[in-house]
Amino acid sequence: MASAFQKQRDFLQRSARLGKIAHAYLFYGNESCGKEKLALEFIKLINCQTKNETACGSCRSCLDIEKNVSPDLFLIEPEEDEIKIAKIRELHSKLALRAYSAPYKAAVINRAHTLNAEAQSAFLKLLEEPKGQTLFVLLTEYPERLLPTILSRVERLRFYSGPTESANKDALGKIAADLSQLAKNDLSRRFAYAQKLAEKQEELPRILTLWMAYFREQLLKSVAGEKGEYSTAKLFKILNSLQTTALLLSTTNANPRLALEILMLEL
Repeated sequence: MASAFQKQRDFLQRSARLGKIAHAYLFYGNESCGKEKLALEFIKLINCQTKNETACGSCRSCLDIEKNVSPDLFLIEPEEDEIKIAKIRELHSKLALRAYSAPYKAAVINRAHTLNAEAQSAFLKLLEEPKGQTLFVLLTEYPERLLPTILSRVERLRFYSGPTESANKDALGKIAADLSQLAKNDLSRRFAYAQKLAEKQEELPRILTLWMAYFREQLLKSVAGEKGEYSTAKLFKILNSLQTTALLLSTTNANPRLALEILMLEL
């Protein structure tokens, strides 16, 4: 079975071949799953001077992108774990100019979830009023931290790392069933479940990661208009609680049972 990376690469190559290129993409998934690599590969492809089905890697455009000296490619990184509005204003000014040598101007925003509130609002205006042939690629592990209005305006591509996709699907299927049942239980049963989880400290990080993956998927479906068991606002609250719990358990000596009981209140 093809990996998620290869599936997304095939999808993007096919989109380029058919001329069906979205003006904005969201690549989301765990770290170290190739999101940035594929983003740059795709930008090479659509700007490659050979016009083949894959980027040649040797023309001026490909080499400039490889060396990060392309005047038509803008890479946005957070500073001190935050992307501020000044970065987006600077990007807006650069995109207002005509492309220097490539068909597409492109902006890659790494760790897009670190865009602060002002920066997200400013970026939304860029998405709503793209200048000429402009491509945006947002890279993130936490898509739920982005505004729903941003999520609704991007083509979403999900990436996996670690277990195979089939294993992920099987695990998420079981998680979905467990959480659906858990949501119907009263607090005493939820707290009893939290106590059992707390006894599996070595497995807790993986369990919480799977829960976050499940609720992120539900959130993206909710933003896209699909009806589910939870409202969009509720999904945001659950994900915030999950992230807080995971952070507490991984960086402090917090009591696992108490942390999980607090989490149970949101489910």
